[in-house]
Amino acid sequence: MEANALRAEGATVIFIAIDNRLAGLLAIADPIKTTAAAAIKVLQQQGIHIVMLTGDNRRTAEAVAAKLAITEVKSEILPEDKGKIVRKLREAGRIVAMASDGINNEPHWLRPM
Repeated sequence: MEANALRAEGATVIFIAIDNRLAGLLAIADPIKTTAAAAIKVLQQQGIHIVMLTGDNRRTAEAVAAKLAITEVKSEILPEDKGKIVRKLREAGRIVAMASDGINNEPHWLRPM
């Protein structure tokens, strides 16, 4: 399967080379929790706007967001840049909540304004 097709399914693709020649690729994907789509739908029905901030490749992020009906996606973002985006939203008067799969995000997201 081609790398772009794997990314379109939500996988992160790693290319493997031997002696500077492409030997293969490895596709890695985090499974989406079975309850995630329903939970996001309920939040959206309550008027809550969902924004997905991720360090993942754009194609991978867009594929995952599409599966979850998330329309606003910001991809290829470092944890400290995620924090800047969250702070800008808070400074604009938005109420911000966070769900994360990694501890590297929290120190940047939870800083006081």
